[in-house]
This record gives sequence, C-alpha cells and structure tokens, in this order.
Amino acid sequence: MTYQQLDFIADLYIPFLAFLMLCRLLWQLKNVGLMQAMADLVTTVLGVIYIYALMFLDQYTGAYARFGLDYSTHTALALVFVISLAFINKKAAIASSSSMVIYALLMMYQNYHTLLDILVTTVMVLPILIWLKSRSLRYK
Repeated sequence: MTYQQLDFIADLYIPFLAFLMLCRLLWQLKNVGLMQAMADLVTTVLGVIYIYALMFLDQYTGAYARFGLDYSTHTALALVFVISLAFINKKAAIASSSSMVIYALLMMYQNYHTLLDILVTTVMVLPILIWLKSRSLRYK
C-alpha cells in the first residue's frame, strides 16, 4: 500500500472508534438506561477534555520537546475511545486493545510518532482514563 492509502486508513481510525462509541451509547440508552449511558458519555467527554488539556499544557510548557518527544494527540484521543470500548466486556477489551496496537504500529510506520512518543503519552493518559471509566461502572 502507498503512504497515502495508509494515511487514509489512519485518518479513519479515530472517527471509526467515535462511531463505535456512539453506537454503544445508543445501545445503552435503549437497553440499560439513561443513567449508564450518561455516565459513559460524561466520562468519555471528561477523558477528551483531559487529553486536550495535556496537549495545551505541553504546547505551553514545551515539556515533551525538552526531551525530544512529541505529545501524541492521535494516541491520546484513540485511547479515550479504546478504553471506553474496552469496558464493555473481555472480547471488546481484546479487540479494542489490539486495534490500538495496530494503530500505534501504523503511526510509527507512517512516521507520525516514535515509539517513545506513543509510550510516554500512553503513560500520561491511560491511568486517568481507566480511573474515569471505572467511575461509570457504579451506574450499572
């Protein structure tokens, strides 16, 4: 595949995850109830706010650049949706996590980010995203 074709695939990944999350929220609204759907929506939105706050903080301070790194907004935003989907069940966790690994490999292949960019961003966002999602479980 050409660089442009792989770039097109990479550009579709996050919108596809967002679409899956929207489908999940609609399913929850219909089958589980408003409280659970709202809890998942709120924790997802808070996750998005968190990762963009980190991005703006990095742009302001230049913290990543000081270490020769680049904050990976691609990684952070994908993780918001991957974690949300992973909390559905074990199969969803395996599928969403596997897709994230493939996306990370694609980002490195396309020279969007280095492995270290992706790993440091993951370490910075993953614990908070998991904590946020665990808060929504009490509404199940």
